[in-house]
Amino acid sequence: MDYKTTISDIFSPRKNTFAVPNYQRAYSWEVGADEDKQIPQFLTDLKDHPINVPQYHLGHFLFEQDKTDRNKFWIIDGQQRMTTAVIFMSCIYSRLKSDPKMEKETANIYSEYLLNTDGKQKFETVNYDNNFFINNIIDSRSDTVDTKSRKRIIQAKKYFSKEIEKVDTQTILHWKQLIENSKITTDTVEDKAEATQIFTFQNDRGKDLTDLEKLKAYLMLQIYLSCKTSESNPNVAINYIEKEFESIYRSLEKIKIANENQILSYHTTAFLALAGTAMDRIKNAFNKQIETSRQKWIKDFAVNLKESFEHTLQIQKKRDELSYIADILYLDSPNSFPLLLKIYHFQISATERETLLRFVEIILFKLKYTTGNYYTNYLPNRALDFKGNIQDLKNALLHDAKNGFKNYWNFEGDFINYLEGDNHYFGLSRYLLWKYENKLREDVREPAMLYPEFANLYGSAKFENTIDHWTPQNPYEVEYEPEFNKKYLHNIGNMVLSTRGRNSSDSNNLPSNRSTNSVLISRQILEPHKIRWGKDEIKNRQNEIARFALSYWNPDRQH
Repeated sequence: MDYKTTISDIFSPRKNTFAVPNYQRAYSWEVGADEDKQIPQFLTDLKDHPINVPQYHLGHFLFEQDKTDRNKFWIIDGQQRMTTAVIFMSCIYSRLKSDPKMEKETANIYSEYLLNTDGKQKFETVNYDNNFFINNIIDSRSDTVDTKSRKRIIQAKKYFSKEIEKVDTQTILHWKQLIENSKITTDTVEDKAEATQIFTFQNDRGKDLTDLEKLKAYLMLQIYLSCKTSESNPNVAINYIEKEFESIYRSLEKIKIANENQILSYHTTAFLALAGTAMDRIKNAFNKQIETSRQKWIKDFAVNLKESFEHTLQIQKKRDELSYIADILYLDSPNSFPLLLKIYHFQISATERETLLRFVEIILFKLKYTTGNYYTNYLPNRALDFKGNIQDLKNALLHDAKNGFKNYWNFEGDFINYLEGDNHYFGLSRYLLWKYENKLREDVREPAMLYPEFANLYGSAKFENTIDHWTPQNPYEVEYEPEFNKKYLHNIGNMVLSTRGRNSSDSNNLPSNRSTNSVLISRQILEPHKIRWGKDEIKNRQNEIARFALSYWNPDRQH
């Protein structure tokens, strides 16, 4: 394959095929609302290409030639651009194929970029998306969109199809010609060691890679270098890292609760250090290894990182079922996630896990629902220090739940003072009222409101949970006295759980003029007080909620 060539020149040989290795990330280019997203920019570049400039530039591609099939090329660098170009050509094919005058043109597109005359796929994505790619891009057949990469493939296809429909055939053929004749440069290598060196020195020098991609390149280069001091085959060693990242990317495609850089940061916080960026922590830890142990360290790290991505996927699944996981992620995901990963890493039993995470939830709620200004959070330290001794961790978290992270804190006292205060009109009161609602439901043996309903994971704005004032802030034709505004209006005793739809219908009506229908028990028990709702009623309800809170967030209570 020539160093300077074109897209058409590398695709036109009938036997040439291209594939994305599974250790590469799946398709990640986006449409989005912004014009600077990669898919709109791809088309904008074609539209804006000057007429008097003969060739469009599509960049550099790095290929590894397959050992068995010499006409198959694995895309080490440039797969996002190539995937997009093939999707674009497929959309042109779909638009032109119904035109009899374009029969020869569309036949060429199909055989050069989709399926060759032997029925062999010209371009393959990572394995776990490839059937989807065949169904949607090659055969125009619907398929399940169950990963982020599949969603992006469909969005790219819809965007290009919509834009192509807007223009005439001549413009479409012009765009096709620009892509086919686009100037590219290529490197083709025959082993993983050489590919690793080229990819690393091209992409770890300021180009826009994610931290995870930089890490993969770094680990592959370091394990290659470590082979110089041992008898290890560098291609075998690099292949080991590739396989681990294949699993990482598979998990990543289904993870929604955190992005790849966050998970990498959580993992390195839990297992390596607290200071510096994730890459700083990794490089510092690696550099401390003696030469003979470096290859083992890299492999161990890659396996542990893979497990953290798998555990994140498990945590995501459990979040909707288990309140004690959902709670800490809702209250403070960045500070609690490293400990959560460490707990899963040591395969702690479900019973012990619940106890530990209940303490974490108590700590997090008290840190925020207080008159104290608590900005210190040592949960990441607890994660880093935890080496598998459950009792030591339990003792540390119990101490933190009672006293906070500093000996001089008035942790419990500040919590009580806030509950007994006058102003509770802020977001976390919604969380408190959710727990209070579930306590009332438990008392009458009603099913609890689970986290997906509370957090409105179903996505309907109408059912999004909010907090509302039982007697409104700005009632019709009523003016509150200053003392009421100051001490009672925003008091937790006057706060109720609501939905946006219900909040809108209640509007500024006084309780006596509001609808009596509600599935929330915490609202139902207020119905007898609708006619008379004043200072005493608000104070009595505040005392009741405060008693509940002190009991519920008591670390000595048996949960």
